[in-house]
Amino acid sequence: MPKIVFMPEHVEISVQPGVLLSAAAQQAGVRVSLPCGGKGMCGKCLMRVYDGHVRFENNGKLAPELIKQGYVLACRSTIENEDVTVETVSRLNEEKGSFSDAMSHLGIDETLFPKAEEIDPICQWRMLLVHPPEMLDGLGDYDRFCNAVQEQFPQHRVVLPLALLRVLPQLLREQEGNLAVCAYLTGDCVKITDIRMQIPENDYGVCIDIGTTTVAVQLAEMTTGRIIAAKTSYNAQIERGLDVISRISYAKNQERIAEMRELVLSTINQMLRELAAETGIAVQDIHNVSVAANTTMTQMLLGIIPEYIRLEPYTPAVFAVPLYDARTVGLEICPETPVYFAPNVGSYVGGDITSGLLCTEFAQDAEDIDLFIDIGTNGEIVLGNCDFLLGCACSAGPAFEGGGIEFGMRASQGAIETVEVDRETGVAQYSTIGDVQAKGICGSGLISLVAQLYSCGVIDQRGKFDRSGKYSSVQLDGKRAVYVLVPPEGDYRGVYITEMDIDNLIRAKAAIFSACRTLLKSVELDFDCLSHIYIAGGFGRYIDIEKAQMIGLLPKIDAERFQFIGNSSLAGAHMTLLSSRHLQKETELAGKITYLDLSTEPGYMDEYISAMFIPHTDTALFAD
Repeated sequence: MPKIVFMPEHVEISVQPGVLLSAAAQQAGVRVSLPCGGKGMCGKCLMRVYDGHVRFENNGKLAPELIKQGYVLACRSTIENEDVTVETVSRLNEEKGSFSDAMSHLGIDETLFPKAEEIDPICQWRMLLVHPPEMLDGLGDYDRFCNAVQEQFPQHRVVLPLALLRVLPQLLREQEGNLAVCAYLTGDCVKITDIRMQIPENDYGVCIDIGTTTVAVQLAEMTTGRIIAAKTSYNAQIERGLDVISRISYAKNQERIAEMRELVLSTINQMLRELAAETGIAVQDIHNVSVAANTTMTQMLLGIIPEYIRLEPYTPAVFAVPLYDARTVGLEICPETPVYFAPNVGSYVGGDITSGLLCTEFAQDAEDIDLFIDIGTNGEIVLGNCDFLLGCACSAGPAFEGGGIEFGMRASQGAIETVEVDRETGVAQYSTIGDVQAKGICGSGLISLVAQLYSCGVIDQRGKFDRSGKYSSVQLDGKRAVYVLVPPEGDYRGVYITEMDIDNLIRAKAAIFSACRTLLKSVELDFDCLSHIYIAGGFGRYIDIEKAQMIGLLPKIDAERFQFIGNSSLAGAHMTLLSSRHLQKETELAGKITYLDLSTEPGYMDEYISAMFIPHTDTALFAD
């Protein structure tokens, strides 16, 4: 009988051929979650096959790129006549409803990441031999140090921080002139960031994704490129606004922008301290930083009032941020460490998008025409190939992340994430993140629910409920109607959605779809011309393609053309942290993008209004 080894539990079991992988896991005592009843719909039984082979019958839930990497759904995978080693993957971190650290680059072609021999960060260590002083040679320690540096960096002016100059004389004499220096080139200068007695055995860097809603940080070994720890936390700026427009409006003077800067810095620095504590490293050993953020978040981190981003002619303070040191930026690491920011393209297409493009075929100069969509509070879209790139942004609003929805919430514990509606009765069955009592509904759950309510006839094209009394879950209170998803009981309020909630979702999906269609029409293309549609962003990875197509969020094309790449902004920052080649490619991609301002684009409002129905006023666009 074939033997199955489950990692990281190191549990082994032998089973008969033909047994489902999920059943084998249960027999072995390995926890596997099947809230959809093993229908392959929820994705919670995700596993990765490392050795051997199983017969996986994909129902469209997993993208082909994930399958190539060995990922399968245990409930749809059958054991054959060979031994298999698999890793169980927790799809949802029950605290924050996000993918586990092991899945941070899930869905991205692994060949796009820098190989070990390509690791070439901005700031690097090297050994120096500083010649000893001689009587009356007229050279101070600083002069002799600069001469040694310039032997390796000819024609470059040396910049040595005062804090390092203070320890230089003692180090030179203790080490007999043999010093390890960490340095980087900028313009005609070589800047020294640290001096040690020898090159550290392990050196570290961090990549940071600053999103409107969340901030993610990964700690990497610079010698191997391996991510050794990661953290995600809500951006503390949420206290001053859910979206960039509200935060721009708030940060209108020096006092308030200083407050906003401190809020995001407190988020980042707290995670840096936690990562250092968990791994046992010193924050002073972090000598490289790569940051990816949208245009507004970039300016707020730098303490720049972002008011002019939203005022005509919509001009950011900076597109390509110079290399500032960590002390100046406010990061609590080695103070002289250079901080690299992914370049921005426009007021609302920022470094998170240019960073994300590194995770796609855009970075390979492919001739195929592709579409990149980052779905969130703001929808950012890039269209093109090796010959051209067009970018635009639209304000989708917070509905996809639970904002503006009466019982809406982010994808965290207790959020309803999948729904099945009975076609006859209109009554819903659901699953929650963490398999606990429902607290509310997140964006993916809302899309799933609304799609099925429309399919069953509970709502019409405008999102209005059937008030005939046919469906018991639709309850009337005067002119107000609600759909009861979870009935109230005692002090428990239950969960319901209103027509206003549905209208907010329709507006959000209309903004995304109409922006994509406007971009395509500007170059006389349609969705059928696309080879890939990359879906990026924290929310994007939870979308059910079929349900998103049913409500008109995503175009009706083959599911195989969609590729979910998760937090591509963070993955791209990891690439630029390690490799100057990837950094240069990112700069090149940013320079190629032509920014399209939808507010001045003829026809955009017509497209938006046409998309304000389920799925669209032109139903032929979504016909089978």
